[in-house]
Amino acid sequence: MSRSGIIRSGFYICFMKKILLGIVGLLFSLGAFAQKDSLALDENNKYIYYKTAEQPGAVADTLYDRGLYFFKKAYPAKALKLTKADKDGNALTGTGSFLINKKGLVGNSEGGEMAYTLRVEVKDGKYRYWLTDFVYQPYQRNRYGNVEFMHGKDVALEKASEKLSKADFNTCISQVLVNSKHVGDSLKAYMLKTSSLEKHDVKKVKRVSTKEW
Repeated sequence: MSRSGIIRSGFYICFMKKILLGIVGLLFSLGAFAQKDSLALDENNKYIYYKTAEQPGAVADTLYDRGLYFFKKAYPAKALKLTKADKDGNALTGTGSFLINKKGLVGNSEGGEMAYTLRVEVKDGKYRYWLTDFVYQPYQRNRYGNVEFMHGKDVALEKASEKLSKADFNTCISQVLVNSKHVGDSLKAYMLKTSSLEKHDVKKVKRVSTKEW
């Protein structure tokens, strides 16, 4: 082999090594992400998406007001609504739902809805939140071709593996994780900005009397 051929071969081997290392790094990053951001089981063996967040400089009252504003403004009431506001306990609770798609032979279709409970708790400089109580509500087509709930077929996510095919269950779990992360990201954005519920300094207004003039 000529010297130029050896050089080209060396460059090719070096190039391929870089690609291989890049692929390995990408797979490692994806694996680390999957381990870091995933569903877990709580003390009651229920699926839960649990996160804590630091927010230095923000007092509990401020974070509570921002969390309350999130529940009232971030989503339509059908998608998420506040069910309990505990000011003394610095906690907010709501219920919501998101769409679950089902894979078919020719594409995705609306499989049903996943109902859930969202809990937000705040302290000075930090807050935590979790989604749990996941219940799958499957759809069916009525005689007019419209989707509607299959009454009496609701199933807790913990039991869904017994009711759904393996492929549908795995798809369901994946979409629960994606949608839970989306809710969490939306909450984080609201926790960073001033809400209209926060108290602001009010300028003193001069008082006048109409009794004397």
